[in-house]
Amino acid sequence: MIDDETLTMRPTVIGGERCKHDFEVIWRGMSIGRIRRAVASSRAELWAWNCWLGGRPCKADEGGDGVSLDDAKAQFREAWQRIRAALTEADIARAKGYAERSAEAIARYRRKGK
Repeated sequence: MIDDETLTMRPTVIGGERCKHDFEVIWRGMSIGRIRRAVASSRAELWAWNCWLGGRPCKADEGGDGVSLDDAKAQFREAWQRIRAALTEADIARAKGYAERSAEAIARYRRKGK
């Protein structure tokens, strides 16, 4: 059983295609961020990450770069812990509402496209 504070990652899907080296971070069934391999001009491995929660403005320290996937995941978790500590039940309910409306809008869009 997964507890309410578990973070999971799943491949990002864009246009029906799974993206290699690109992941959504999921909490309580909601997408709360993304970690993806970035193109670096120096050819060094670089992983970009950012945290968000629907209905809440993002702050400058809620995104960044890691030198590896593990580094990006650790930085993400730190940022998420700061965000989570400040959330109220009303914030979480509002975010769930945003997520539900977004899923409904995407479903309508997909039905129109068929």
